[in-house]
Amino acid sequence: MIFQNTINGDAKNAANEIINNELFIHPTWNTIPFSNDFNWNVDPYNNRTWCFYLHSLSPVNYLVSAYSLQPEEKYLIKAKEIIHSWINFNAVEEIEPSIHAWNDHSTANRVVTLIFFWVHYKDSEIYDPKFVVEMHSLLKKHGEFLYDDNNYNFRNNHGAYQDRALIELSILFPDMDSSESWFNKGIKRLSNYINKFVSNEGVHKEHSAAYHLLMIRLLSGINKFLKYHQREITSLTETINKMEEYLAHIVKPNGELPMTGDSGPDKISYLKKENIHNPKLLYVRTNGSKGEKPLNSIVYKKDGIAVFRDGFNSKKSIYLNFIAAFNSLTHKHADDLSFLLSIGKSDFFTDSGKYNYQEQNEYRKYFRSTLAHNSITVNRKTFDLKLNQKGKSKIDYFGQNDEFSYVCGSHTLYPNVVIIRTIIYLKTQESIILHDKIRSAKERTYSQIFNIGKEINVQPVTKKKVLLRSNIDNKEIELLQLNHVTEFKNYSGEKDPIRGWQSTAFNKKHPISQLQFSNKGTDMDYKTIINLNTKKLHTIKNYSVQQNTDENIYNLILKNNERKVIRLNK
Repeated sequence: MIFQNTINGDAKNAANEIINNELFIHPTWNTIPFSNDFNWNVDPYNNRTWCFYLHSLSPVNYLVSAYSLQPEEKYLIKAKEIIHSWINFNAVEEIEPSIHAWNDHSTANRVVTLIFFWVHYKDSEIYDPKFVVEMHSLLKKHGEFLYDDNNYNFRNNHGAYQDRALIELSILFPDMDSSESWFNKGIKRLSNYINKFVSNEGVHKEHSAAYHLLMIRLLSGINKFLKYHQREITSLTETINKMEEYLAHIVKPNGELPMTGDSGPDKISYLKKENIHNPKLLYVRTNGSKGEKPLNSIVYKKDGIAVFRDGFNSKKSIYLNFIAAFNSLTHKHADDLSFLLSIGKSDFFTDSGKYNYQEQNEYRKYFRSTLAHNSITVNRKTFDLKLNQKGKSKIDYFGQNDEFSYVCGSHTLYPNVVIIRTIIYLKTQESIILHDKIRSAKERTYSQIFNIGKEINVQPVTKKKVLLRSNIDNKEIELLQLNHVTEFKNYSGEKDPIRGWQSTAFNKKHPISQLQFSNKGTDMDYKTIINLNTKKLHTIKNYSVQQNTDENIYNLILKNNERKVIRLNK
């Protein structure tokens, strides 16, 4: 058993382009010419992600994948040519390598690709003893590089990829002098990575649902590899089980992950059923035909995540996701106190996505900002995403019973401003209460922002009432503001200022509606109602709040004029 890097797109089509000296790096970008004197410093798109794929030897990955499907030697010949070119430019002492060549992540992925090539090459008709010596020397050089802690990324998931590469090298090439030391170092660092970046509840701390899934796949692959080679680590199996259970809770009714942090609309179907071991994730992955049904509502308080549902497997299941955590900068967006609301296949209140990783790009800045999330913005600007903000956002308290679920979170990410958000999901009333308290000694402009899914039709009735209707199934909900609104804005695809955009594919964007309710003052309260059923009179039309030390009391008035009192224990 060996590892293989992900193939993006059609391997054979990509490989055939590469055979014709058109380097296919990734479906996002056009090919570039390849020749005998290829310059590995090339950066045609001024994009570090493109350079990462190039120096991961993505073209070799496509070629070997095509060879595994259709074993024609032309694929291995071209792969060997590209590897040889890379060596001559980046792995000899006489020449200064590309600044991207020995990047932590690309180096780790390149090892996986080189081994993938080697496994097919060593039994092929083009086997060349001289090139074998060159390959072994190259792999040893990579092993020494990965072993050196000075080259290790202790800050994020790139370190785990380095560990995977070092572990694979150590097991598949036991004849190399340092193989056992490589193995021990890889296992030790991987264990340290998990202790640092995966919580006790199994939540990956990089603020991204997509990267949580990615790390499950990475760690599961390492676990399977270790088991196959009879080097199993029991604690790794336990960690993966917890991570799978968390994933089961955050999957939306349509089978997609929420686009929190640096995420796209990844699907739970990316995980093969036979590779899932947690019964709750298996239940979600098989639409209830196997496994164990998860709880409808769950709160990971220390990790700053709350998910409320009315059930699983219904075509119109309600899904509410709330975020309040600042654990690291990695893949972090300014989404604290933001929430998402999906009903069935319709995303009513959505996340805007990641767009790309070019941090100086104006749209990338927007997609990471508070403006691109369903939260509060102060003075029409986002708060700083810096390490000194770590720990300034949290879930304060939560609770649930048969009638309602609630969560309260707060943050101090804006200087001298405290923002507190309470969300209550009332099951019988089919309503959601959103109560925002903003406290400041100085007058500022506050904007309560809602980003609306692309399949939702927005119908403003007044500046305090908006109807939202799904173009998928005609489901309609209403958004009500109870307190004064000075300014109401409905943006869509605005370029100056940048407002109302979503990105569901890398480097691509499309317009969506963005609603802004703005007021100016020192202290400010937003009392908001989201009614999930516009045809019934049991939904809420008004509420007042009595705040006490140990509980908050919400006095509700329904549309049928009935009254209801609910108590939130702190």
